[in-house]
Amino acid sequence: MERRRYRRIFFSMEDGPTALFTHVRFSEEAVTATIMDMSIGGLGMTLKKDGNTFINIGDLLRLNEIRGLKNSQFLNNVEMEIRWIQNYDALQHVLFGCEFTDISTETEEQIQEFIDLWADTVTGSSI
Repeated sequence: MERRRYRRIFFSMEDGPTALFTHVRFSEEAVTATIMDMSIGGLGMTLKKDGNTFINIGDLLRLNEIRGLKNSQFLNNVEMEIRWIQNYDALQHVLFGCEFTDISTETEEQIQEFIDLWADTVTGSSI
């Protein structure tokens, strides 16, 4: 039984797109994370542990730009909230999931169209 609310697309850590984001409450430089999955609800990402980047559940982030993913400009400047973090000592990366906050219906529709087109391209069929 599928427990996810939204259909999502997945990317690999090796060649997945990257997200440039900043903390909403802080004026610090942009952080880059690899996007692992995307849905209407948000993004799953991974961030290399470097000792200088701190993220916490509940942090608000601004997605400044997605690199390596054509036609994704509609997500520029979208706010997200970190909903979960997986930080295991044995891994060199931190996994975390962000939920989009206060996105418009139009942006939701653009995300869904983007996911549908991506899935059609990958599978070679229309769903």
